[in-house]
Amino acid sequence: MALFERSTIDENEDANNMFPTEPAFLVPVEVRDTVQYGPGHKGVFAMSDLPPGTKFWVWTDRVTQIHSSELVAYMAQQFGNNVEQIRVFLQQGFVLPGTIETTESYFCSNPTDAGRFMNHSANPNCGPDGTLQQITAGDEMTMDYAFHGDPE
Repeated sequence: MALFERSTIDENEDANNMFPTEPAFLVPVEVRDTVQYGPGHKGVFAMSDLPPGTKFWVWTDRVTQIHSSELVAYMAQQFGNNVEQIRVFLQQGFVLPGTIETTESYFCSNPTDAGRFMNHSANPNCGPDGTLQQITAGDEMTMDYAFHGDPE
């Protein structure tokens, strides 16, 4: 199963998985400041060496899927006109594009799992199916946001 596919684990998914440090992460990670991206930015860092192909994250019920046609109404209901809260919400989410079976797109929000702190890289070390290369303890774990689809 690819990283972004919905698992068939039941509603007690958190209880059925061992999350060593952060919910939804299957490997030990820590969230730290990443000052190179600006004040208040954070990133996800490996706490142990990870070989290529290591599955590092699992989809849980912590991720809320919002259909693209409902996103504006959802934000209005949740945040009103608070532009800063809307900005953070959008910045910390990701888009799942349609599949061969459907063209429906969803915005995914994961406000309680550290996956929202994965930063973009044009040379990522993580992908939808796991780590793409050897990651050394202390390295920042990054993804190419194009894996999620184009939000336009």
